[in-house]
Amino acid sequence: MDWLNRWFGGAAPSGKPGKTVKRRGFPVPPLIMRKEATLPVVDWDAMEAHAPKDVKPEVLDEFWTSAAREWLNALRLALGKQYAIRESDRFLLLSPLEASRAKVTLEYVERARKRILRVLDGVAKDSEIGKVCLLILADHDRYYQYVSNYYPPQGEFSISGGMFLQHGYGHFVFVADEMHVMEPTIAHELTHCMVQHLPLPAWVNEGTAVNTEHRLCTHNPPLYTPDEMHTKHVAFWNETTIQEFWSGKSWLRPDEANMLSYDLAQHFVTMASSDYDRFRAFANAVDTADSGDAAARKYLGYPVAHLAEAVLGEGTWLPEPETWKEGVERGQFYAVTRDS
Repeated sequence: MDWLNRWFGGAAPSGKPGKTVKRRGFPVPPLIMRKEATLPVVDWDAMEAHAPKDVKPEVLDEFWTSAAREWLNALRLALGKQYAIRESDRFLLLSPLEASRAKVTLEYVERARKRILRVLDGVAKDSEIGKVCLLILADHDRYYQYVSNYYPPQGEFSISGGMFLQHGYGHFVFVADEMHVMEPTIAHELTHCMVQHLPLPAWVNEGTAVNTEHRLCTHNPPLYTPDEMHTKHVAFWNETTIQEFWSGKSWLRPDEANMLSYDLAQHFVTMASSDYDRFRAFANAVDTADSGDAAARKYLGYPVAHLAEAVLGEGTWLPEPETWKEGVERGQFYAVTRDS
């Protein structure tokens, strides 16, 4: 449990190669790795210089898929012999799962991909530059060791069990569990992956992912009743904390704000998407700079403050982007868009 003391650091053990997919496709130059990483992480920005100049989508898709295979193989060797790489039409999976469970996982992800394209018609889209990578890690120690490479070296952060990492080659990672436990996480993170081409504010991104997850998966009863959640919302949100919500910062807090942010975003997106044609236009025009206020006025017909009023009552709810800082307060979760 060294990661508790030093933000999940530590060296990764080596291991003999496990079962790997048959290599094929595009020749890839030696990968450029981040030197300070606790596990093999590619410097994807540096790899951009080696991408083919041919702009044909199929050429770029094969180049980046081949690069991703090489990266997953390096990560597999570092994680140990129980890990293997398998793939489907649009996904690469690195996991310690036995072959039958890995096959079931890939089949579920492919089904979820098709369903998300239907549910979020005109909003979600497939990745066109490389197959999507799924990392399933054996336990929370490995999980935190890996995701620590995408966080600042210091700070307090909320606990998580899965996330989509939009840094460089977008991929998502979570902890191995029973399939019925992993399915909601997969649906949620895959939604993030399939809307990453849009500059969605945190509340639109997370609310859309939560609603899609609920459309695709069966859930256990919520921890709190609607009345209890409403009481919590009214007690927490004010003219100061609502700016953390609009800017995206509230999702990074290690306290109850994280849970309340997800729930509030779900309510807002549910209301905003009641007319899906309007929501689709809104989602394609939305901007993190003002947390979607201008797009909401134009395409939904009201400011985003009206969404807050519907849940929280009257108050000072308008986004005030002039008070936000750069980086995370402009809607960027470092490189991360999920915790659960």
